[in-house]
Amino acid sequence: MKQIKDIAEKFYTSISNGEIEVIESLLSSEFELIVPMENGVLSGHYKGKKRFMEEVLPLVFSCVNPEEIVFCKNFKIINSFNNTIISMAQNDGIALNGKPYNQIYLHIMTIEEGKIIRLIEAFDSSLANSSLWGDSKQLIPDEDFSLKNFS
Repeated sequence: MKQIKDIAEKFYTSISNGEIEVIESLLSSEFELIVPMENGVLSGHYKGKKRFMEEVLPLVFSCVNPEEIVFCKNFKIINSFNNTIISMAQNDGIALNGKPYNQIYLHIMTIEEGKIIRLIEAFDSSLANSSLWGDSKQLIPDEDFSLKNFS
């Protein structure tokens, strides 16, 4: 259990410190991001570490001034079992449009062979839409989220 907690802690710390190379090193090449919503700039199922690193992260980071916000500044691991971490993370700051973006995320993280293979992320989509996304276009998912397609 300690090993998967250490990986999750390193993931959050690298996000808050903006250490892109560390984030990348923690992700499996088969990494999946699942945002279980139907509509939103970021919603659905995104597949592959490359897609996450080259499309998802740049989209999110392009909506903020890094001097005015720290993503995942605070986090708490709520529970861990087998290869799963359930956690919450919080950031406080200002988006590029000048609006507060004080977001709380709920994460379910799956870790296999020392790498994060899946991250399910839930957050206040209304806050993200009004403060974070601005004029961002939807990042089309590889597939829409559906529980019947979820394994």
